[in-house]
Amino acid sequence: MIKLIASDLDGTLLRNGAQHPTPEAMELIGALREKGVIFAAASGRQCPNLRRLFWPASQEMVLLGENGCLVTYRGRILSQTPLGQELALELIREIMAMDDRCEALVSCPDAYWLLPKTRHYLDVVLNRWKMTICTAETPEEICEPILKISMCMTDGLDYGVVEEMTRRWQGRCKIAVSGKEWLDFTIGDKGQAIRAVREEFGFAKEEVAAFGDNFNDVEMLDEAGHSYAMDTAPEAVKAHAGQICTCVEDSLREILSRL
Repeated sequence: MIKLIASDLDGTLLRNGAQHPTPEAMELIGALREKGVIFAAASGRQCPNLRRLFWPASQEMVLLGENGCLVTYRGRILSQTPLGQELALELIREIMAMDDRCEALVSCPDAYWLLPKTRHYLDVVLNRWKMTICTAETPEEICEPILKISMCMTDGLDYGVVEEMTRRWQGRCKIAVSGKEWLDFTIGDKGQAIRAVREEFGFAKEEVAAFGDNFNDVEMLDEAGHSYAMDTAPEAVKAHAGQICTCVEDSLREILSRL
């Protein structure tokens, strides 16, 4: 019996640029909870952002924020995996030294930190997400634990740059494409987060279902006994899934009917 369902958001539960879960998704999350199934939102977003996005259902959800580097349940931290401060500052400096196409987004437990090169980037971030934003002129001004650093290429990822950054940083941290504009650098991942949740609740792998669409979901799919990749996912991501999914709500409804 499935006891935990984890879903990525952008491109998975939130499709075609949607900014909020559908009423049907919220209804299904509530119905699953009544059957004893915990729903987990697994995203590169901050936990406070996830809490607002799914409120009030989020009070009984597991929140896997920052690509799994911060996991909370009922306001309690289940796991936290920050980057080492020295490594984080070195990476931020490298992104800042690149041309104006490349911007840094620094994720901390309570806020996002920006070191914006252009006003356009600052406006995009402020308008796209409802979240706490702090700005700094130098990386050293960031005095909180750093959970994730994202490199944003505002006109779309240049895969030559992606390959070079992967070559330079592979082995020192985990690197994953998380969207058309984003390359994420972390120590933790969503798979590690799922293991922490399983350990907390005593769930077996076969009691976990997971949905994802991009490379930062691969570890999570590997940790689930029932894994679903979206039909829009790259083939390399689909290879990690047991099933292909066109609509998360349809699959949730099917799981609910089996319960």
